[in-house]
This record gives sequence, C-alpha cells and structure tokens, in this order.
Amino acid sequence: MGKRLSLVLAAVLLWAGVMATSAGAATVLRFQCAYPENANVGQTTLFFASEVARLTNKEVEVKVFWPDQLTKTGEVFDAVRQGMLDGYSGSLLYFAGKVPEVNVQWLPYNWSNAAEAKDVILNKGYGQTFGEAVAKHGVTYLGSLSVASMGLLTKFPVTKIEDLKAKMIRAVGMEAGIMKALGASAVAISGAEQYMALQRGTVDGTDFPWYTIGQYKFYEVLDHIVQPALHTPGVVEIIINTKTLKGLKPEQQKAIEQAAKNAMDKSFTQSDELDKQAVEESAKHGVKISVIPEAEMVKFRQACKPLWDNISKSSPHSAKLVQILRDHLKSKGVDN
Repeated sequence: MGKRLSLVLAAVLLWAGVMATSAGAATVLRFQCAYPENANVGQTTLFFASEVARLTNKEVEVKVFWPDQLTKTGEVFDAVRQGMLDGYSGSLLYFAGKVPEVNVQWLPYNWSNAAEAKDVILNKGYGQTFGEAVAKHGVTYLGSLSVASMGLLTKFPVTKIEDLKAKMIRAVGMEAGIMKALGASAVAISGAEQYMALQRGTVDGTDFPWYTIGQYKFYEVLDHIVQPALHTPGVVEIIINTKTLKGLKPEQQKAIEQAAKNAMDKSFTQSDELDKQAVEESAKHGVKISVIPEAEMVKFRQACKPLWDNISKSSPHSAKLVQILRDHLKSKGVDN
C-alpha cells in the first residue's frame, strides 16, 4: 500500500484509540463501504452499525467510512485482511482475483427472487461454503446484502436470444462474460458515464440494477426492462477481519453476527419492493417490460452453461458452490 494510505490509516487508528478511551472501554471498528451513503447498501450498512451499537449496549461502535475515505476500493480487501481496516461492506467482485468464489453468486439465473436467494444462502450450505472460502484469507464472512434485481435495461425489446446478437451492452467484469455468452458485445464504460453513452447511442443498453431506472433517470434514454433479470437479486457482502472479531468478548461476537443477520433480513425484505418501485417508475415514463418466454429461457440458460462450467473450475469451493446452485435449480425443475 502507498504512503498516503498508511498515513491516513495511522491517523484513523489514533482517532479510534482516542474515541475508545473517551467512551470508557467502547471498542470502535472501522468499516468501509464500497458505495455512497445514500445508496441502498450504504443505508443498510448504517443499519448494521446501529444494530451493533444496540445489541452490544454501545460497547462496540462501528464507524462507517465511504468509498476511498480510508483506502481505494481496490485495496480494501488487503486492508481488512491485514487488519488495517476492521471490515468492509460491498461486493467482493472487486477482489475476484483473490476470491474467485464470489463469481459464483453472479452466475446468471441462479435464483428467481429474494426469498429463494436467502434460503439458498442460509439453509442450503451456500453461505457456510462461501465463508469457508474467504476464511483462508483471515477474513470472516458475516452475511450477504441484497442489491435487488440487476439485469438488462435496453433501448430495444428482448424476447429471444437472437435479439441480443451484435448489440452493444455496457457491462464490466463478470457481466461482460455473460453478455459475450448471450451473443452481445460488452462495452466497458463506468457507471457514471453510461447515461451519456446511452443518450448518444454508443451502447444499446446496460447491465445494471433495476432501481437505477428512477435514481439515474435512465427512463429518459432507455425503453425496456428485460425480465427475468440476470440476477434476482444480486448480492454483496459484509466481512470482518477474523482476529478483530475473535478479539472481542464472545457475547460481542454474537451481537455482531446477529447485527449482520438483521441487516441481511432488512435488505432482502426490501429487495422485492425496490423491484416493484422500479417497474412502477418505468411505467410512468413509458418504459416497457420485455418478458422472455420460458421456452426461450431454456436457450438463455444453455448459452450461459459454459460460463457456469468455467467458474466451477476456478477453485474447489467454487465447484461446491456451483453444485449447490445447480442442485437448487434442479429441485425447481430447471436444468443448468
């Protein structure tokens, strides 16, 4: 890490020590969120912090920092792993080179609603296996947060896989691989630049959360929400340095784990409502819903199958996670 990062973190550590002393034995944990305070994950992270305070009777305080306040987002995982930060909330996709298992939950069409996703994570071994995968880095997985549905928002209707052929879709990272599998061309454009790219016709659509239709005024430059979404919902994580967590009293550790569970419950409960609001906001502005018939969905899933196979080979834990998802889909009569 750079000199600037070290100086900033050193100053924060000093500040945390002063806070702990002045608060009379209160322990301050420094978490950095990958998203702004007004974003849904930002608000859920603040809820997590308030729950930690409540459940520990203010013996533990989670101080939330926002993107790049303590370190660049791309360096956060190492900062948590090394104990320079205590925790992080946001997607581990930024660190897929170190945690390839995170790609599994972003495989397309893996669950069909928030309740289903939560059940797979909590009750079918997905969360436990994912926790085992990150534990080898000295990091503890506390839970997942829903970011609601994420998928294709386009200027053209999509009801069959051929509709995507040669279309230019804004997509990065894992999403770019999905676009390629579906026959589209992925264009790497930052989130902040995509409105202008859509307005100018540089791209024909974007792979992004539905709720941004209203927040980003995408209804001015888009005409269709494609259903089902690629991710229903997408999920991100809350993690904490394992030594930091184990250094707390047993009852405080349980309180932090429960606070993360409460935050997870809150975000997954809100997920369907966010989707509903996105659809309603779209209708107000003439944005239509393009529904892919189930017969055509077979082709979409088949096109993405090699992507599932490749991700499965990235690590033993990835293979186990992919199998959990495939067993889940099989139980619903879906072949993937």
